[in-house]
Amino acid sequence: MAKSKSNLTVNDLQPADEFRRIDEIKFRDDLYLRYAHDPALVQRYSEDLEALPSIEINQHDELIDGYHRVLAHRTNGVEHILVTVTETHSDLDISSRATMANSKHGQQLTSNERKDAAIFLYADGTGRTKRQIAELLSVSERTVRNYLVDTEKRLREKRKQRILDLYLECHTQQEIADRLEIAQQSVASTIKSFTEKGSASDFDRDPDFRPPLYNVWPFGKLTNEVKHFGNSEQKIVENLVYLYSGIFDIVVDPFAGGGSTLDVCRKKLRRCYLSDRKPMLARENQIRQIDVVESLPNLGKRWADVSLTYLDPPYWKQAEGQYSEDDEDLANMTLENFTASLAAVIRNIGKKQSKGVIALLIRPTQWKSKGRRVVDHAFDLISAVGDDLKYDRRISCPTKGVMATPPMIEWAKENKELLAITREVIIWRV
Repeated sequence: MAKSKSNLTVNDLQPADEFRRIDEIKFRDDLYLRYAHDPALVQRYSEDLEALPSIEINQHDELIDGYHRVLAHRTNGVEHILVTVTETHSDLDISSRATMANSKHGQQLTSNERKDAAIFLYADGTGRTKRQIAELLSVSERTVRNYLVDTEKRLREKRKQRILDLYLECHTQQEIADRLEIAQQSVASTIKSFTEKGSASDFDRDPDFRPPLYNVWPFGKLTNEVKHFGNSEQKIVENLVYLYSGIFDIVVDPFAGGGSTLDVCRKKLRRCYLSDRKPMLARENQIRQIDVVESLPNLGKRWADVSLTYLDPPYWKQAEGQYSEDDEDLANMTLENFTASLAAVIRNIGKKQSKGVIALLIRPTQWKSKGRRVVDHAFDLISAVGDDLKYDRRISCPTKGVMATPPMIEWAKENKELLAITREVIIWRV
């Protein structure tokens, strides 16, 4: 006799393994309690794919469990993934099984997510008792009873948080309303309530933040949790956001990389428009795909709210071939085209942005071709931008320790040359 859905246990999920093409896997984000994911976990998984267990899908190739594992395989360019197939009978069945799996392994549900799961399972007419929900979530029945106190209030708070997250990702009110299937007026009212609260998460409430006082910002190891080639040092972003933006101002980052700017803006209640020529797979739902050399972010009237544009582009030859083999990639251009293209991006943003600053993070290139040993990109770009924008200052960002290979060190000794171990932030006033 088949078990009813209300009597499912973890031991029921034991189907046989097989392989499936990754592009056949369907992710239904409307069925999952956790709407965000962890790029750092994806990165850890991608370093050892063979150690990962199979993902779980249903008979329609809809994902039940293993989204981070799917992203890890996609990050490594793997086309097939090991799956187990479980027959499901409804959308609710998928959600219940996903909740069960997350309560047992992988990136387990946080306390708040378990609370959301309990409310979902109890309030959505699943027919489960508090005891059965407690078993699914691996918590006590008393905990479930506590979860279900003020259920409606909890559901409202969850929706408000989702609205805030999407607002901080610089979605319009209508885009948020469409995604959450609610009235635009409800979104506007919720956003108004947030913006009237003031600086609840600003820098003055952060005991660990030290305001920059000088034009030299030294850093040791990277503080970013997510590692990504060319990823911005989070402390540099924090300092720029502190100096040049206010609560709920928009920060634009067209070279978003691993999402350092978004992480800072979320903590400090800045809206953030992220884009990249090739978004990181683990953050493709947060980073728009735009080649800023070809076209600027489509912010429309929201450009009036931009107080800081932060540019951390490929540093020419230092990133050659790292992102793509395309000739139109900044890292693969000739030096002349690199300088002209990046200067044009800066000038074009200056025409759109009506206040604040444009900040460019760049590093000299140590280059031996044609007798020119060091390319000072900062000087070249300041000259190329010219009088179209008001140059304000340069900030030095040296790294602690040696950022050079043994051959580079030997070359420097032999030629009596100084190696470049510092990046610089160039500030233009709009």
